[in-house]
Amino acid sequence: MRTPAMISAAPAVLGTDRLEALAGFYAANLTLNPRFTKASRWARRVLAGPDHEAWLLAWLPGQGTELHDHGGVARPAAAAVAVVSGRLTEYTVTPGDFPGLRRQPLTAGDVTAVDDRTVHAMRNDSPEPAVSLHVYSPGLEAMRTYLLDETGLAPSRIKRAGEDW
Repeated sequence: MRTPAMISAAPAVLGTDRLEALAGFYAANLTLNPRFTKASRWARRVLAGPDHEAWLLAWLPGQGTELHDHGGVARPAAAAVAVVSGRLTEYTVTPGDFPGLRRQPLTAGDVTAVDDRTVHAMRNDSPEPAVSLHVYSPGLEAMRTYLLDETGLAPSRIKRAGEDW
């Protein structure tokens, strides 16, 4: 017989408004010391709680992510990104018969959010380094990457959070 203590409740999922507020608050109030590495963007989890976690990312010019979503079928995550310093560009897949990319420039102080099924990429297209703070709810387990061409969007691979980034 299973007792209430043995039943594991699914973590709460925060809405995008709350994620945006948390990302902006953490970006403005945390003392953060990012590292910049030439090999790839730098990422570290800086906060974790029962319903969200926060990651600090450092981007040199030209560094970025592949097109991705935030998770798998079992536990996808919504996210918000606050640009702490520098400039980033978010590329979001626009669905339809002929999918495309919507480009959104982001500067220091900007906050943007995506739901748990959005496919997007982030990139530092500027000549200066950038720092961003990302909040995920629930905590990020994986990112599924995609390829986009004239035939549409195709799954590429799965990257485990913190391992394959």
